[in-house]
Amino acid sequence: MDHHTTREESKFWDGFASSYDRFMRRVSDIYSLLIELIWNELKQDDHVLEIATGTGIIALEISRKVRKITAIDISAPMIAIAQEKAVKAGAANIGFSVQSGYATPFDDREFDVCIVANAFHVMRDPEQCLKEIRRVLKTEGLLIAPTFCHGETFKARIISKLMEFSGFKAYHKFTIQEFADLVEKSGFRILKKQPLEGPVPLLYLVAKPYVANGFNS
Repeated sequence: MDHHTTREESKFWDGFASSYDRFMRRVSDIYSLLIELIWNELKQDDHVLEIATGTGIIALEISRKVRKITAIDISAPMIAIAQEKAVKAGAANIGFSVQSGYATPFDDREFDVCIVANAFHVMRDPEQCLKEIRRVLKTEGLLIAPTFCHGETFKARIISKLMEFSGFKAYHKFTIQEFADLVEKSGFRILKKQPLEGPVPLLYLVAKPYVANGFNS
């Protein structure tokens, strides 16, 4: 993955960091539901990787449930805000750092769970991120990937086009089926596929690495 792609993707998020939490309060209902769904997937001894953590909203909410969270984002300003929030909350089991989900420094099979919440549609290369997740997830690990599907309905496509005028670009306007197909094609077996209604429909998806002949390759 070339570094130019990551820099291009981070430009918008760097500028958006200071108003991100204020914006997210407008979608707090859906995020409260997502956090509840994610919480129910987790175990006390899990080491969780969160890719595209933003300002750490989900990481901070689930930190009480799991042993350790490694949370990354391509935007340094976002990570700075997340670190400040973690200090205030006393959440000592979260490590925030600036990293690209396309190529991480982590070991093979390091994580029990990987969370990518509402980010695949704003990545230029979601296939590369899924390949990297498959590398760092344990054989029985979980991918939790709730994703806005901007191509699912006519209304969603119109909203997505309007959002582009403010600088927010969905590089991929997935339908629900298209996103599920992408995950499966990338070597995962889907366990849960729960559509959540909204102006832009959201698919709550949980998957495991596909294991052939006993090996997760």
